[in-house]
Order: sequence, then C-alpha cells, then structure tokens
Amino acid sequence: MNIQGRLKTHASLLRKIRIVEQQLGKLSEGLVSPSTTDPSRDSVQSGKVDDPLPLRLHQVEVLRSELEELYTLRDQEHDDLWNITGLLSDINELCVVRSYYFWLCDREEVAQQLFGCKDDFQQRRKHYLDRVSKHHSAAMAKLKEV
Repeated sequence: MNIQGRLKTHASLLRKIRIVEQQLGKLSEGLVSPSTTDPSRDSVQSGKVDDPLPLRLHQVEVLRSELEELYTLRDQEHDDLWNITGLLSDINELCVVRSYYFWLCDREEVAQQLFGCKDDFQQRRKHYLDRVSKHHSAAMAKLKEV
C-alpha cells in the first residue's frame, strides 16, 4: 500500500476509535457495576432478562475489547507513519499532513491553523484553503518518493 493509502487507513482507524470511545462513554454514563449495587435487587442477583444492567455491562465489555484491538492496530502504524511524515522539510506540508491524518482536521481547520493569524484571512479565505490543498499535494508527492 502506498503512503497516502496508509495515511488514509490510519485516519479511518482514528475516526473509528473516536466513535467507539464516544459509544463507550455514553453507555458507561451512570453505570454502576452489579457488585456495587444494592444486593436486595433480585434482578441483579438473578440476572433476569427484564433488567438491562447485565446486557449493558456486556455491551461495555464488548466495546472495551474492540477498543483495545483498535488501539493495537493504531499503535502498529502510528510511529512508522509519524517518522515518515517527519521527513518532510517544509513545515507547512508537515502541518497539513499531520493535521489531516493524525489529528483528523478538515481543510478549513488546517487553513485556520496555518493562516488564521493573517489580517486578511477572512477576505482571502478561499486562497488560503487552496494553499492548504497545494501543500497537501506537494507533501504527498514528496512522501511517494520516500
């Protein structure tokens, strides 16, 4: 797989991690494990189907397991891709590539990071967005050579 394909796969993996973390957070909100609940609750003790707690605990464990697998996959590629992108000598190209593929920023956010401090940013916004695209294209061309 070429470098751009690897970077896109890495970004997709990071998006998936973000989604699973959000799902896990929502599912875990206000969740109390059965060992700390009131022992007088028969449904927790007997595991009756009408009590959603055991099902919810199972879903949390499934998501945690999935997240661990995703973290492992991420870690396998992250350092290698980080070092490869670090070979870019142009700081703008490096910023664009890492912002897109490691921090999951869109073009607007990257333009704001790079050029938002310029007095004419609002008037020349489209120009700056085009510059971000040019930096990305140039960076991808250089990384293909690596």
